[in-house]
Amino acid sequence: MNVIELLKERIEDELYKKNKPRTVIFWYDEQGEYTVSDLEEALAEQPIHIRQLTLNNFFTLKLEIELKKKKDSFLLYADFAKPAIEENFLLDMELYGAEFKADTNALLAEQLQVSDAILRPLIKEYGEFFKSAERKNKLKKVVPPNATDREIEYAMLAVLTGAPIANMEEITRHLLLRGLQEETNEVYKAISKRFSTNRMWELISEYFGLHSSDLTLQYLMEHVLYAHFKRHAHFEEQSLQKKYETTRGNACALFIDDWLHRKESEVEVLETYMKEIEQRFSIIDLLHERPVEQFADISTFLSIDYLLINRLTEELLHQTSNFDAWTEILNKRLKMHWAKRNERIRSLLNVMIDAVDLTKYKMFLKQYDTREPLYVQYTSELYLIDQAYRRFMMGFLQLENKEMLEKLAEQLTNWYENKYLLKIAQETNYLLEAAEVGKLPKQAKFYKEVLQPILEKESTRVFVIISDAVRYEVGAELVSRLNLRSNGFASISPLVANMPTYTQLGMASLIPHKQLTITENGIVLADGQPTNGLANRIKILQNAHPEAIAYRLTDLLDWSRATADENLKGKRLVYLYHDVIDAAGDSAKSERDTYIAAERAIKELSIAVDRLSKLQAKRIFITADHGFLYQYPKIENDVKVASVKGEIIDSNRRFAVGHHLLIDDGAINVPDDFSTLEGVETVIAKGVNRFIGGGGLQFVHGGATPQEVIVPLIDYRRTSQSLPVEISVAMPKRVITGYRIQVPIYQEQSISLEFKARTIRAAFYLNDERISNEIEWTFDMVGENHERTEQLIFNLVENYYPTGQTCELRMVTVEDEKVTPYRETEFTIHMYNALY
Repeated sequence: MNVIELLKERIEDELYKKNKPRTVIFWYDEQGEYTVSDLEEALAEQPIHIRQLTLNNFFTLKLEIELKKKKDSFLLYADFAKPAIEENFLLDMELYGAEFKADTNALLAEQLQVSDAILRPLIKEYGEFFKSAERKNKLKKVVPPNATDREIEYAMLAVLTGAPIANMEEITRHLLLRGLQEETNEVYKAISKRFSTNRMWELISEYFGLHSSDLTLQYLMEHVLYAHFKRHAHFEEQSLQKKYETTRGNACALFIDDWLHRKESEVEVLETYMKEIEQRFSIIDLLHERPVEQFADISTFLSIDYLLINRLTEELLHQTSNFDAWTEILNKRLKMHWAKRNERIRSLLNVMIDAVDLTKYKMFLKQYDTREPLYVQYTSELYLIDQAYRRFMMGFLQLENKEMLEKLAEQLTNWYENKYLLKIAQETNYLLEAAEVGKLPKQAKFYKEVLQPILEKESTRVFVIISDAVRYEVGAELVSRLNLRSNGFASISPLVANMPTYTQLGMASLIPHKQLTITENGIVLADGQPTNGLANRIKILQNAHPEAIAYRLTDLLDWSRATADENLKGKRLVYLYHDVIDAAGDSAKSERDTYIAAERAIKELSIAVDRLSKLQAKRIFITADHGFLYQYPKIENDVKVASVKGEIIDSNRRFAVGHHLLIDDGAINVPDDFSTLEGVETVIAKGVNRFIGGGGLQFVHGGATPQEVIVPLIDYRRTSQSLPVEISVAMPKRVITGYRIQVPIYQEQSISLEFKARTIRAAFYLNDERISNEIEWTFDMVGENHERTEQLIFNLVENYYPTGQTCELRMVTVEDEKVTPYRETEFTIHMYNALY
């Protein structure tokens, strides 16, 4: 029963049960929870007038009640305490009237579903809090049924801080969000006025394990951040350890973890505190002489990433790095908070991964086997050097703060230019002089040996994307990205491009032909038919196969589904031409963007595969007319050689085609086995030389280096949907005996065509409340059974857990932005060293 119902009952009792002709009821409501209009609305059906009693209207009311309406009943409502007898000017009326006293404490206890005996002492102690109807209404929403006095205090703090639930983590976060200075923190001041800061600190200290006698908001923030820092620190700093001693470090760390997953505005506040407090802790001074292993897992402070990057840079410069360990560290850092939030850090970490790869791949050059052909060795290992250097330089050149890595970039570029490319140039020259082309498949046989058997034996529609200047290492990276898809599989094999490695000859080599020749104006002919332009290529394709067609890839990507179906109707073979890398590199104005263009080409080709897959394409080949050689530094005069003399039909910085060609020592005639172009002489510049003349110098092709000659042949096949690998807890006895628990997780299948990686988030829960840190991990292991187990380490909140109590390790699968429940595993708690 609420106050209004009690009031109605009192009015009816006065008028009907006591059979009075009229009544005057006085109600002194010190808390002032109602207004006259509220009461008039609530008592509209009662035969009684309602008046506001103030300290100044005694006489007016007395006249109305005793002279003007002396037969009517009245309710006189006062929002103040009952006055003393000597100050009560309506005392005579009270003697023949009645006083209504609402037991609001009992009513509130009933509404809150808590014990009246527990609530009354709290109302007495925190009277200021309970004076507000608004606060009491909010209290009803957050206090649990049958709450203890402590739970009611938690609920009061939730109301004062604006926390949505009576949870100490929520209360503390909402308190700290308002600032770390007590004199300006409005929530802190509200707690001081309407609750008790002393009691607040008692509750906070108990929850977070604070032992300091000098408690401030600043200290509290430092305390929980130090616990978060210490959780993954493999060392102890005595001065900080003593200052921020705690028995509930895991609870503190979990508090920060949860805060980092809140809404953007709240995370930004925490990040500000983190940046300020890392200065107070002197994190750089604290860590700079320690081994990397002691602090590489700490995610708390931004400066740790910079410290690690600086440390790795020094190691790479002095060639003292443990490459595998650093790769693992950098990949872990990319999954941590600051890398996800800070573009600069994320870019630096990615660049450093490529720097580590490039430095590690230097060994391939040291292991070069002169008994094995250059092109074969390039497709097995050496191409990784070009790939890592391209990725490193692309990332480095886009950094905002390049100065951090300038020395490293200079050193790696010097090695790439003067060791690696020099060796490649020497071996290329040897290969040309010895005319050892090797046994790799030839570009000129692509149609006959790859496409024709499929067209003759299968009914599958075949798409062929020819992307200008996509060299082998670019194709290899594209394959790795395509294989992240769940409904397709890509493989790569090399093709040796026709020489000279330039567009007209490469494009002609990839379409059906028996003989390639060239006209005096530079048009390459396939069996006497011109191969330049889309219309000519379509004609040649349809002569070989009537159900063939060719388009520009950009046109196909712009088509609607209906247009695509119409244009592809009845077609078995579809050639698609794409030009991104060559378009950028062949211009002196844009050649410095070559590496950026390579990344763009990879992305566009990935989109093209997606688009073709939606058109039900089951077989897609991706290849190129030629590769490219790119050198970032200024090209020096020692690699510029005299231009070819004679009757030149076509040429660029790296080759010449014609008759009666005269060359000097910097060039060489193309051996017959290296080219199928008939009826002309072909000359290329040796090694990495450039002929003197017009055009760009840094981006070149036409020569015989593996970067120019080896092009990818990517075979992408659409498959049935692959399934995520299954994982399970590999513990025969699932018992928790301490607050730190290592859980082995077994990946049941190896990554393959049928099974793809699974990313999970895992944490321990007790009665739907998370009691441990949350770990996100991707299971993508390839190998035998004994090679597919990962150890995940969880830290439980330091609570009292009764022996034999059970909890669950819950896992969810994370795919893009979608999270779905995956697996729950029950654990039994047997902690004999509990804190309480």
